[in-house]
Amino acid sequence: MGNTLDEITIIPAKACDLQALLTLQQLAFLQEAELYHDYTIAPLRETLDELIAIAKQMTILKAIQDDSLIGSVRAEMLEGTCYIGRLIVH
Repeated sequence: MGNTLDEITIIPAKACDLQALLTLQQLAFLQEAELYHDYTIAPLRETLDELIAIAKQMTILKAIQDDSLIGSVRAEMLEGTCYIGRLIVH
């Protein structure tokens, strides 16, 4: 038999989640930084204060599996169009 995947839950992130999301973001984008030898890319430079400000403007969802944070995505509705940004997966 194949492995059973545990359920992934996607819910809105709260203010108390933002530091963990920022840490996951840095981990997720580290491979890109290494590939291009550029550690100044925006996802690695973003601060907690910047993420707090973004969370006031955009919807930030988090993905949880087995009580662990495994991903996140940002979304914003503008003039009837949903814009997706910073999709991160562990």
